[in-house]
Amino acid sequence: MNRFTEFYRISPPAPAREMDAAARSKYYCRLRLQAFAAATLGYSLYYVCRTSLNVMKKPILDSGALDASQLGVIGSALLFAYAVGKFVNGFIADYCNIKRFMATGLILSAAVNALMGLLGLAHSVVPTAVIFVTFAVMWGINGWAQSMGAPPAIISLSRWYPLRERGTYYGFFSASHNLGEFFSFLFVGSIVTFAGWQAGFFGSAVAGAIGVVIVLCWLHDTPESKGLPPVEALAHEKPAPGADKSVREIQKQVLRTPAVWVLAAASAFMYISRYAINGWGVLF
Repeated sequence: MNRFTEFYRISPPAPAREMDAAARSKYYCRLRLQAFAAATLGYSLYYVCRTSLNVMKKPILDSGALDASQLGVIGSALLFAYAVGKFVNGFIADYCNIKRFMATGLILSAAVNALMGLLGLAHSVVPTAVIFVTFAVMWGINGWAQSMGAPPAIISLSRWYPLRERGTYYGFFSASHNLGEFFSFLFVGSIVTFAGWQAGFFGSAVAGAIGVVIVLCWLHDTPESKGLPPVEALAHEKPAPGADKSVREIQKQVLRTPAVWVLAAASAFMYISRYAINGWGVLF
């Protein structure tokens, strides 16, 4: 357990780099752009592994492997696991090496897609009840894995971008959702059209594997781990009020803020309609 926690612990500070102000600024800008690109592209490929089933519902129904009610239960397994996991992993990610944390979730999500593709190949000889239960369990695991994507990606913005720029870059990052759905409908949809729904799962697994490489190569944990000072010093920005508090104290403060719960409730209701369209719009 100790080795496990050490593996995911925030990277220790590296020795300070000896460079002048101009070189340091250039180095910082390059690293933060890489981190932003990795978080955005990586999370968009998370979405491919999440929405792949939506593209396959019609051919799965046509094959007789599962019916619409069973597909609804399978999809719900992901969403409920995702909802709980995002709450839990959002707190855990604050203490973690975001590169390793985000890559782990995408590895697990890609593996689940690949395993479901393998099971799909045997659907003609495997009882429908077995496929249904296995798909529901695996898609629930995928939901938990998916909840490991957004928290580290958003934390990367707080570690690499000062307050005055954070909202702007978060707005750009938010395009990753739409980008991922575009990749899923175009890439996975094309594979399903030409090679069948089982191949669609393999295609989404490949997309996830590409995302893992992007995250491991470009997503940097903290400026300090690269021999740089904290982002506030790099941006010549005063620390935010309460910055001297521990992570645990800040998390408790967030939970005690009514506006956060109002926004969470509003987002939850928005997600109901959003995922209804995402999950069943393609079929209809």
